[in-house]
Amino acid sequence: MEAQGRASWRIGMDQPENLVIGLFVRDVAGLKSRHTWLPHCSPVIARAKSDGSTAAGHQWDHWWDRSMSTSWNRPDQSQDSLAGKRWIPLDVESLQSAPALQEVVARHFDAARQWAADRKQEHIELMIGTSDPRPFHRGGHGGRGLEETRLVAGLERDLGRRAQPFQLWITVIPVAGRELWQLDPHHVLLTDELLRDSAQYRRRITPVVQALL
Repeated sequence: MEAQGRASWRIGMDQPENLVIGLFVRDVAGLKSRHTWLPHCSPVIARAKSDGSTAAGHQWDHWWDRSMSTSWNRPDQSQDSLAGKRWIPLDVESLQSAPALQEVVARHFDAARQWAADRKQEHIELMIGTSDPRPFHRGGHGGRGLEETRLVAGLERDLGRRAQPFQLWITVIPVAGRELWQLDPHHVLLTDELLRDSAQYRRRITPVVQALL
C-alpha cells in the first residue's frame, strides 16, 4: 500500500490481493459475469478445461460487489472487516454462502495466489523502482515517486491556496486497457496499464482530484 499527503489531505493506493485473485478465478474458470464492463486480466489468463457454473458466476458478481464496497477502509469500517474478504484455502470465510464459487476458488487457488503475487511484485516495482533489467520487471529503474503529491501541489498553485482536507483512495487492478472508473467522489478503480501511462493517468485523475480541492 502507498499513501501520501499533508495532514490536510491523503491519497492512498493499493492493489488488493483478494481482488486480483478473484479476477484470476473469473478468467481461468470462464465465469459469466454481469459486469461486462470489467476487462479480462492482463497478462491474459489461460482458460481451464472445465468452465464454472452459472451459479458460480452469479456468486462471483455478488462477491465482487461486496468486495468493492469494502476495498478501502471507510471511517466506519475496521481492518478486521476487510480481512474477512481474504480467501484462505479450506477456510474461505467470505464464501461460506457461495458454495459453487467456493469450489471454483479451491480448485484454482494456488495458481491464483501465485499470479497475484507476481502482479503485486510488479506493482511494488512500479511504485518504488527496481535495478533489475529483465523484461518481467516492468517498473523501470526509478519508480513513480510522489506523483500524486506533485499533482496536488500544482493544483494548489493554480488555485492560489492550499487544498481543503480530503481523502482519495485508488484501487488498482491488473486488467487490460487504460481505464478509470469513479466509484464515488473519494474512490476510483483503475487499471494497472493506465497507472503505467503517466500522461494518460495524470489526465484522467486530475479532474477527480480537482473536484475534492
